[in-house]
Amino acid sequence: MRGKLMVDLRSIKALTFDVGGTVFDWHGSIVDALGRISTDRGVNIDKTQFANQWRRQMFERLADVRSGNLDWMNADQIHRDVLDDIAADYPELGLTSTDKDNLNQVWHRLKIWPDAPDVIKRLRTRYTVVVLTVLSWATAVDTSKAGGIEWDGILSCEFLGHYKPDAEAYHAGLKALGVKPSEAIMVAAHYGDLRAAMKAGLYSAFVSRPGERGEGTITETEPQPDFHINAANFNDLADQLLA
Repeated sequence: MRGKLMVDLRSIKALTFDVGGTVFDWHGSIVDALGRISTDRGVNIDKTQFANQWRRQMFERLADVRSGNLDWMNADQIHRDVLDDIAADYPELGLTSTDKDNLNQVWHRLKIWPDAPDVIKRLRTRYTVVVLTVLSWATAVDTSKAGGIEWDGILSCEFLGHYKPDAEAYHAGLKALGVKPSEAIMVAAHYGDLRAAMKAGLYSAFVSRPGERGEGTITETEPQPDFHINAANFNDLADQLLA
């Protein structure tokens, strides 16, 4: 699975990774947590719908932060605020404030896609490999540590003054690394993230993550001709980047 555009890998110094959905299985983690709650309370809910609604509304709220319509806050705060709204749509769960606080902590112990840790370790033998995420720094640290992933660094947009997909977020991350956009590849499972990175001057590497939003849901899994690298999975990505 390869893109039509080629990259001179000799010029690449850094790989910046999206993690939510690309490396971390946020959907499966949220669904599992909701399954435990609903089982304990003897109720049945559409867990996939709940999880996707939570994620979608988080990004809608994040857009208001990016535009300045809301005060600056990190993803943990946004997830928790949004959860109040979503919980109201599922009264059968009877989520208390404490329940919601506890559920929000699931973002700090997300499952890892099994093909990611070893490949990230391999890639670090040639490149500087860092996280560039809209998730909170603590989320990226806690989940990576629990999942056995070691990075060269973790860059959360909460400290960069801009959130992806604003070009300034990519530029601020690369400035922190001392790397030019033309010396970096953004790695992600999301078309929008990659195309925004390309507009900011970075190269793009797409990694397909079927089922990221649950079975039977529409997700971005197909290679795209405008991406510089298209990979079926992390092992395929490593084969191309370490060729």
